[in-house]
Amino acid sequence: MTLRLHQLRALVGVVEHGGIRAASRHLHLSQAALTKSLRQLEEDAGVALIRRSPRGVVLTDAGQRLLARARLVTRQLDLADEELSHAADEQQGQIRVALTPYITLTHLGQVFSWFRQRYPKVSVELAEGLMSRVVPRLREGTLDLAVVAETGDLPAGEFNDRSILELEQSIAVRAGHPVLNNPTPAALAQLEWVLTGPRDGLKSAHLRAIFERAGVAPPQQIVYAETLTALAVMRHSDVAGIIPAPLLRLPECRGMVAVPPSALQVGTLTLKLLTRPDVPLMPATEYMAQCLEDVCKGQPSR
Repeated sequence: MTLRLHQLRALVGVVEHGGIRAASRHLHLSQAALTKSLRQLEEDAGVALIRRSPRGVVLTDAGQRLLARARLVTRQLDLADEELSHAADEQQGQIRVALTPYITLTHLGQVFSWFRQRYPKVSVELAEGLMSRVVPRLREGTLDLAVVAETGDLPAGEFNDRSILELEQSIAVRAGHPVLNNPTPAALAQLEWVLTGPRDGLKSAHLRAIFERAGVAPPQQIVYAETLTALAVMRHSDVAGIIPAPLLRLPECRGMVAVPPSALQVGTLTLKLLTRPDVPLMPATEYMAQCLEDVCKGQPSR
């Protein structure tokens, strides 16, 4: 079996653009040519890869497995092309970066300013760096680097990772919350809590462990939300949450206060910078990584 590059690009394009018509426009191919490439790919693979439905193209299980490899192959070729373009003009190319919300709220402005001073024309894609989203994209090559909060689910040895920041965490509630009058573990356990990210069990397990160490049954009501949504819920209701302590100084956390730390010990949060070990970084990507490290270490300028 010989898989051809144009076939893999056709598969990736149809999935990423939601159908043959949109992919044909993006790839500058006729719909007939794109359909032919997909048909030849299935014939060469010897297995059905896609199904057409009223909602567009749907991948079979085999198609899903091939898509992950196809994305990696096509992205690496795109990176090679960008490397050559960069050699002629360092302002060419694009970088794709995912950042944990803490970095976005605190340091991204400075990092981006430094980056633009050196690379004013390089295209930049920024995404939210939740672990559950970052790992698949790094694997398939659609992310170049990421800064994530270590939550115990980082695949061991799969990526280059280095710790760039250690953060104290606080339990936070709205100012004037009744629990502040007597913030015992038992009283906190009776509250509704909000956790950021997907309902994957890891953060709820961490919350449960915090209360178990205090000898108290854990909270029963938990809301799962994106970071800004979680902050809004905490600011305007009696819901409690755990956030990096420095966030309480930001406008996004106005009206919120930390619960005295003697109530429960929530520990620290480690931020890690991740890259693929088998893919050399483009100079622009390497510079972005260095800017992220420098700003986390408190470097005044670059």
